[in-house]
Amino acid sequence: MNKELVAYFRLQAIIAAAYNFFISGMISGLIYHKVDLVKADTISIAIDITITCLLTFFISTPFSRASLRRDKIEGIFTVKTPLARLLAWLYRYPVLLCVVLSLCTSLILSVLTAMFLSLLGVNAVPFYSYVAFKSVLCAVLGTFATCVVLYAGMCRQN
Repeated sequence: MNKELVAYFRLQAIIAAAYNFFISGMISGLIYHKVDLVKADTISIAIDITITCLLTFFISTPFSRASLRRDKIEGIFTVKTPLARLLAWLYRYPVLLCVVLSLCTSLILSVLTAMFLSLLGVNAVPFYSYVAFKSVLCAVLGTFATCVVLYAGMCRQN
C-alpha cells in the first residue's frame, strides 16, 4: 500500500473512532443513567455487544461507501486471497456485509469478554466504568468496521 492510501485509512479510522467514542458514550449514558451497576452476565454481554456491533456496522458502512465513491477509489486492489474475494463479493450487498461482519465480530467479542469477566468473577460493572469501557470498545470497533469496509470496497470485483 502506498503512503496516500495509508494516510487515507488513518484519517478515516481517526474520524470513525472519535465519532463512535462520543456517540456510544452518550447512548450508554442515556440507557443506563439511573443505575449504579450494569449487569455483566453472559447473556447481557452477548446482547449488548451484538447490538453494538450491528449498529456500528450499519452506521459505518454507508459513510465508508460514500467516501470510496466520492474519492473514486473503489476497486483499486487486485483480489488475491479467498477472504478478499469474499469481502469484495459482500461489498456488493451492503446489508449482508453489515450482518455477516457484525455477527462474526460480536461472536468473537462476546466470547472473549464473557470469558474474561467470568474469570475475574464480575457479575456487575459500575456505571462510570461501563461507560468508559464501552466508549473505548466502540472507538476500536468503529475503526475496525470502517477499515474493513474500506478495504472491501477497494478490492476489485470480478
